Amino acid sequence: MTAQISAYGRLVADVQSKTTSTGNQMAFTRMAVMLPCQKAENGEATFWLAITAFGKQAEALAKHQKGDMLSVAGNMQMSQWTGSDGGTQTGYQVIVDSVISARTVRPGSKKGQQGQATDALRRAKEQRPPAQGYDDYDQSQPYDDQIPF
Repeated sequence: MTAQISAYGRLVADVQSKTTSTGNQMAFTRMAVMLPCQKAENGEATFWLAITAFGKQAEALAKHQKGDMLSVAGNMQMSQWTGSDGGTQTGYQVIVDSVISARTVRPGSKKGQQGQATDALRRAKEQRPPAQGYDDYDQSQPYDDQIPF
């Protein structure tokens, strides 16, 4: 049984790329995901994930760097080991099926602020006609109740 996960967070390390012995590209890094937590002082807790990608997803991941916002989806694995203090340590890793950048591109520039809506999105919302209310539509039935059969 595998656990599927989708996570959105910030890369906390630069992406490292390698080529496997079979010639496939591999990339890996770490990600911090903020989760709501009532017991935390600021109401959020950090969940740490190791991210591993192969092939085309590795190429997509390799275009990112520490500090970038990223969304990943894939299979989650849990590992346990004995730490230097003798205690049991637990780590989580995602073998990604999908990498989606949270970078934005602004018209006339190379890269916008990460995680922010672009000017094009704002203009599209301004040009959209106002939504009609429920009462603005014809609510009568398009047929009568005299069904011949």
